[in-house]
Amino acid sequence: MYSIKYAVAALMVIAIHSNAQAAVVVSTGSGSAVSIIEASANFESTNALNNNPYSENGLSFTRTNLSFNNNSCGFAGCSGSFPNFSGNYMYGVSPQGTTGYFDIMTTGGKVFAGLEFVSSNGFGNNPETVVWSAFLNNVQVGSGSFSVANGTILGFSDPTGFDDLRYTVNYNGAIVSAPAFDSVVAQFTAAVPELSTWAMMILGFAGIGFMAYRRKSKPALLAA
Repeated sequence: MYSIKYAVAALMVIAIHSNAQAAVVVSTGSGSAVSIIEASANFESTNALNNNPYSENGLSFTRTNLSFNNNSCGFAGCSGSFPNFSGNYMYGVSPQGTTGYFDIMTTGGKVFAGLEFVSSNGFGNNPETVVWSAFLNNVQVGSGSFSVANGTILGFSDPTGFDDLRYTVNYNGAIVSAPAFDSVVAQFTAAVPELSTWAMMILGFAGIGFMAYRRKSKPALLAA
């Protein structure tokens, strides 16, 4: 009886914990969000950069409402166009009066604990207005916007984890979006069992405890 009560209480605690998302923290500087590099992308494979999505070393990049015609350089920026970038970089520009964005995602079902990249906009103007939102299993777990200088290393971290960072940069009063970024590094978080998995485990332990309780109680009942 007590085992079942404890199991129900444990399930309630786990349910509360599973629904409580830690806030996504925005930081600047190398190492501010990633302490161990487990995946990276530098966009030097120019033959594949026009792919949508484009994948590299455990990371996936999808553009929405962004043109990949960057002065005949394709989806990648022209090498050397931005002093803050090394070689090629990822870039896109939306039609005037519209919003375009990138989704930076994991592959293989992994979850980000931290993500860093060098941020800029397609026109090289300072400051730039970064607009972002983070998702875990298609549920938004954070969002925001801020102004920052071109070439700043942006960091996004959350110990609870996120698997999709939606990123854009507004230009000229948000008339167009022109995000550009390079040198992406990521750190993954350990997978946390889903609530249903926890529930099965707890109920299993509860069943074992209940059977042990019954076995222990039978001799006392016979003696009576």
